[in-house]
Amino acid sequence: MSAAHTGFRLGRAEPRTAWAMGGVCVLLSIVGIRLVELQGLDRGGYALAANEQRTGTVALRALRGTIEDRFGTPLAYTSDAQDITADPSQINADERPDYAKALAPYLGKKASDIEKALTVPGRYALLGRALSLRAATDIERLTINDEPIHGIYTQATTLRQYPGKTIGANVLGLVHDDGSGAAGIEYQFNSLLSGKDGSLTFSVDGRGQINPSGPQQRKPAVDGATVRLTLDQDLQAQVQRTLDDIVDESGARGGQVAVLSKSGEVLALAQNNTFDASDPSSITSKTQLNAPIQSVFEPGSVNKLVTFSAAIDKHMITPTEVFNVPGRVSTGGVTVGDAWPHPTQPFTATGVLAESSNVGTLQIAQRIGPQTWDDYEKRFGVGQKTGVELPGESDGILPEIAQWSDSSFANLPIGQGVALTVLQLASMYQTIANDGVRIPPRITESITQPNGEVHATATPAGVQVMSVESAHTVRTMLESVTLAGGTGKRAAIPGYRIAGKTGTAQQPDPAKGGAYSTSMNWVTFAGVAPADDPQFVVAVMIDAPAHSLEGGEVAAPLYRQIATYELQHARIPPTGSASTHVPLFACNDKVRIFYGNGVC
Repeated sequence: MSAAHTGFRLGRAEPRTAWAMGGVCVLLSIVGIRLVELQGLDRGGYALAANEQRTGTVALRALRGTIEDRFGTPLAYTSDAQDITADPSQINADERPDYAKALAPYLGKKASDIEKALTVPGRYALLGRALSLRAATDIERLTINDEPIHGIYTQATTLRQYPGKTIGANVLGLVHDDGSGAAGIEYQFNSLLSGKDGSLTFSVDGRGQINPSGPQQRKPAVDGATVRLTLDQDLQAQVQRTLDDIVDESGARGGQVAVLSKSGEVLALAQNNTFDASDPSSITSKTQLNAPIQSVFEPGSVNKLVTFSAAIDKHMITPTEVFNVPGRVSTGGVTVGDAWPHPTQPFTATGVLAESSNVGTLQIAQRIGPQTWDDYEKRFGVGQKTGVELPGESDGILPEIAQWSDSSFANLPIGQGVALTVLQLASMYQTIANDGVRIPPRITESITQPNGEVHATATPAGVQVMSVESAHTVRTMLESVTLAGGTGKRAAIPGYRIAGKTGTAQQPDPAKGGAYSTSMNWVTFAGVAPADDPQFVVAVMIDAPAHSLEGGEVAAPLYRQIATYELQHARIPPTGSASTHVPLFACNDKVRIFYGNGVC
């Protein structure tokens, strides 16, 4: 018997070979499918990724467009500038105080704030925005202990410049840190002013360096358009200076002025103590960005223009018609009195206007009736936006007749209970200057595209408020306000005929639950110059002057200063004609005793 075989028994080779060949086929299939994906389905994506590794792209920034005044003087423009940055990791802790102290004068910041910025983690810190090229060069040349500074860098950017600083800032507005419009014209026309950025694509080598011999693709930037305003920079500056002075002298809380051409162009639009457009930090929580179109006030007697215009246009009164006017009258459950005590007197309609009699005005208002008064108030644009090309404009306040109380028609015709902006007030008197046609105010003259195409701003359609003859009659009546016996004598300008109206409106007093104050007023004056050949209108509002001063004492003198400047600045000569004297009273002995012979 043979011995048993005890060695390892080998299996058959064929199955193992088959499994191995199957595995290889599976792997080859996976590789094949992936190749199809790479070379077929995903070819575009991978080609793009490969191309991106071989190219670089930088943005070509568009310059923001210029804002000009009516004569082409730049009010806002963009210049090249430099941001100042730091790599804090390159600056040792013991170097930071010296660096901060050296940089502070150039950056306009406290050294402690700069030192704090240099301690932030990471490799980037923004130390200063939009410095002039000269300041940036000076920083690059700085040395500390005779050693050049390190870790401080400059980065190209742009700087929005406002040469006039505060001049017209309420109109121009300002921009955000990213250069986009934040307020005013900058915001309103942001899409036109911004332009469109371009780009430059170039070849790079394997180390990311620019290949100067490689292909380039350039998409040029398109700079922003130029916006030309109707503003006159010199007039705007003069208005702001005189307004600031009168507010300070009168102890008032503030003031606003609007100057319109006869055709409704905004020549000046000002508020006192405005901000600096080039320094956003000058804006505080109390700053009104554009009060002349956003802040409303009760106009007082300047709004009597509506009552008299309606009565003249409807042929319900004549300038010399006599009204027996008492010192006080009760109507609608309230008692209304004139600003001065007097017995019943025979005022002419012109005298009622010139002396600003509340009682006489209400007598005329009762003749025309509430519906006609409300209709003319709306024709004059009260209670509705003017449509001027500025953001945030207020409608003003004109209560609907259905909401009137019994006493409303005792207050509204004399300018209480209605509220408007100083631009709306100027627009009302522009109607009288323009022979009864109100042209909604506009503040842009034209837009010039980067290719040189100029698009002039269309004149808005006029609103026929009253007839030409009625406007002439009302202008003549308004001249009596600035002549002997009128409340606006301090608005008179030697050699020129001036037509205008004073106003004094009591302000609601929060301490009295909203009841009218006996000491806080809005005082106003609006007038046309020259009255016999109108060229422009000035509207003035002073907020709460001290000592209960009235429109004829504060607003009328400010009007005179502004109108005198513009008459000379615009080279408007006197017409040589004299004002037509219209009697203020049907004179009798009692009138002569009470008012003096000069009124007859």
